[in-house]
Amino acid sequence: MTPADIAAVEASLVSTRFLGCATRVAPQLAAVLTRVETALHDEWTRAQLALPGGAPVQAFAAWHGITGCGGYRQHGGWHAKGVAIDLNYQTNGYAVCRSTVGAHVIHGGEAAGAGLAGVRRAFAAACDRACMAYDGQPADLSARKRGESTGSAWDRWHRVSEAVRAYFAPYYLAADALDVGEADAIPGVAVPPQVAADYQALRVPLVVGAPSMRPRTTRNPARCLMELPRAVVVALCDVGGCRWGGVDFGTAESGDLMHFDLAARIPSGAA
Repeated sequence: MTPADIAAVEASLVSTRFLGCATRVAPQLAAVLTRVETALHDEWTRAQLALPGGAPVQAFAAWHGITGCGGYRQHGGWHAKGVAIDLNYQTNGYAVCRSTVGAHVIHGGEAAGAGLAGVRRAFAAACDRACMAYDGQPADLSARKRGESTGSAWDRWHRVSEAVRAYFAPYYLAADALDVGEADAIPGVAVPPQVAADYQALRVPLVVGAPSMRPRTTRNPARCLMELPRAVVVALCDVGGCRWGGVDFGTAESGDLMHFDLAARIPSGAA
């Protein structure tokens, strides 16, 4: 974008709040976020009214779980146009997407990390081991399947995230959202070599900042891969008409679990 383009976008931005978080976005996205928040508040109200008598009422903020919302930034694809947001940045990273198209298995992910040899396959293999230990089935990390609902896509990714959390729970601390340098192994616990290798394999794509074979700061895979509530993801996609970076960037670049924007979905099988 030219300096004139950047100035024009910045002049058009509006300040808004989404689920208690302040951000700046284009007016059309601000309108979508308002509509989505209204729908979520209505859903929360119905959920509280359905509770049996005497059950504690959960606060709206605790129910939706959103604590951070990043909107416009000068360099950042759809963010630079003001039509994208990132939610809960520290606990929802850019994971690896693995999709089967015909006879081919495609390992997708963050474009800037595409040249890191073996990283995506190692991530997917670690997720498979976690899921096999969890419920006996491999990980389903694919982009949105033809005709798949947003809820179904979230369910798949949530299962993998929960499997990873359970896989590491006996060995690593999950209190910190970020892992800086050395892994936070539980004191006095011997970590099996394969589990230790899988922990590092998951860290690499979950980097905070530019992709690297040896990142220092990453999300903590012992905590989760994804911490966005189902209701929020479904409302943004199905009420707001957003695409979800986790599954809607096509097979080559899906996996951006924190990201939502107003661009058109890239169908599965497309780059």
